[in-house]
Amino acid sequence: MKKREWNLIRTGLLNPVWELQERAMPAEPGAGMLRIEVQASGINFADALMMQGLYGDAPKTPFVPGYEVVGRVVSLGLGCPDHLLGLNAMAFCPFGGFSSVVDLPANQVVPAPTNLRPEQVCALVTPYVTAWYLSEVLCSIQPGDRVLVHSAAGAVGRALVETALRAGGEVWFCSRSEEKLRVLGAEFPGHHGLLNSPGNPWWKQVPGDVRFDRIFDPLAGRHLAEGIRRLRAGGIILAYGAAVRSGRQSKLRDARMLFQSGFYNPIGLLLKSRSIATLNMLHVGRERPELLIKGLSIMADRAERGLIRPPLAKAVRLEEFETTMQSFARGEGQGKLAIVWWVVS
Repeated sequence: MKKREWNLIRTGLLNPVWELQERAMPAEPGAGMLRIEVQASGINFADALMMQGLYGDAPKTPFVPGYEVVGRVVSLGLGCPDHLLGLNAMAFCPFGGFSSVVDLPANQVVPAPTNLRPEQVCALVTPYVTAWYLSEVLCSIQPGDRVLVHSAAGAVGRALVETALRAGGEVWFCSRSEEKLRVLGAEFPGHHGLLNSPGNPWWKQVPGDVRFDRIFDPLAGRHLAEGIRRLRAGGIILAYGAAVRSGRQSKLRDARMLFQSGFYNPIGLLLKSRSIATLNMLHVGRERPELLIKGLSIMADRAERGLIRPPLAKAVRLEEFETTMQSFARGEGQGKLAIVWWVVS
C-alpha cells in the first residue's frame, strides 16, 4: 500500500517549500497498531507557524506536519480487536497527519460521530478537545460567569464561545477582523463582540467596572497583563498556544512578548484570589495521552447527540493546499480547514 503526504522541506516566512510525496507503507501495521485510510486531515494555525519556522516544538525539516486525522480503519496489527476493522475513526497524532494513510496505536483511536462530515470531525480532535481541556479540566464555567474569549473566530476560540454559552456564561468575544466579528455576531447574537485592533484594543473598550471570571487568551503580551488586571476575585486567565510563540526566527518577538506579559508574584495573585493557568496540548498528549482520548470520546458523544455542532469546514483539495496555507498564515479566512484525500458522498 502507498500513501501520499505533504512534506515540509524548507520553512520560511515568504518562500516555504512543500512537496507532495508518495511512499510505500509496510505490508501490515505493527503490533498494537492499526492503519487508517485518511479522508480528512485537519489544518491548525500551528501548522502555518511550522511552515514559517516559528513553532519551537516542530521536528527538523523535512517532516510531515498535521495533528488530526479522520478516516476508515483498513488494517489491524497483531493484538488489535477485530471489531475495529472498518471503523470510521478520528485520532490525534503528534505530527504526520498531512498523509493519506497513517498507522496509529489502536488505543488512541476513537469512533467518529456519524452525523458530521469528515472535515467537521477534524474540528473535534484539536479545537474542541483543547476547549474542553481549558474550560472543563483546568477550570469550570458556572452559570452567570463573565467570560472573555480572545481570537474567537479561530477554531479553538469558536469552540470556547460555544462551550461558555452552553454553560450559561455571559460571553464577550474578540476578533481582529471586522468581517469575522460580524460572522460571530450573527452566529451568537445578543453577546458582546469587540474589535481588538492595535489602535483600539479590547481593554480600552470594556467599561472600567467590568471584571471577568474566565479569560481565554492565546495572545499573551499586553493582552495577558491587562487580562489579569480585569479578573474578579476567583477569576482565572487561561493562556494557551505558548508553543507557537517560540522559534529560531522569533527571539526578539518572544522577548518583547515576555516583557509585555509582565512578571507576577504568586503571593500577590493569592492575596487577590486571581490565577493563571497554561496549556500546551502537544505536551499533554505526549505525557498524558489518556486525557486526550477521554476528551475525544466526550466530544464524539456530544456531537453524536447534537449537543455541539462544529461549523462546516472548508475542504482543501490537494491542488489548493500550498496557496491555502499561505493565506491561512496571513490570517485570512475563518473557521476550520481540512485537507480532503478522498470524497465521501
